Amino acid sequence: MAGTIRAQYPPSLRVILVPCTGRVDSDLVMRTFGRGADGVLVIG
Repeated sequence: MAGTIRAQYPPSLRVILVPCTGRVDSDLVMRTFGRGADGVLVIG
């Protein structure tokens, strides 16, 4: 949605599109934190 309305967000924010929120594995979230992410937001 941010791209559709041309919203600005910081370059440190990374958007990863997945076909379904059910495909987001807890291991993926934990690896993200291990790599230094401050948070993970999963929106369905």
